[in-house]
Amino acid sequence: MSHKLEHIHMTVNARIDPNFKALPKDDAQRFVNELMKTIHMKPLGPLNWSDAEDLDFPGQSFVQMITTSHCSVHYFTGNDGTNEIHFDLYSCTCFDVNKVIALLDRTFGLISWHGIIYQRTMHEAPVVKMIGSEAKEVLVETPSAAKRC
Repeated sequence: MSHKLEHIHMTVNARIDPNFKALPKDDAQRFVNELMKTIHMKPLGPLNWSDAEDLDFPGQSFVQMITTSHCSVHYFTGNDGTNEIHFDLYSCTCFDVNKVIALLDRTFGLISWHGIIYQRTMHEAPVVKMIGSEAKEVLVETPSAAKRC
């Protein structure tokens, strides 16, 4: 019996609550802890967190390695006063995308957002879907791939 490994890559770019002011390391760690519960994964080492050194793009970033996977968040305050996050999650297990979006919303206060879900296995065509507060288009989907996750 062969083991079918499913990989899901989720990206989200979002404008967030203008009152969100920082992503301190402790808050980033709490977010990662909740994310790990949500996607049923475990950290593979410590959180790698950093304040932005480039003051043209003030904010914070982190990367958390998880088994054969990773997640990252980059938080920026724009010159126009808007706040943005760029979220990236790569997982070798299926997870509920809606629960991850709900966690992002609780943590950051999503105002408008868009992203992509990319599902792949070794022996089937990939599934690529646009997601977001206004996404309506499915980019690529095959009948056999649509049954995944």
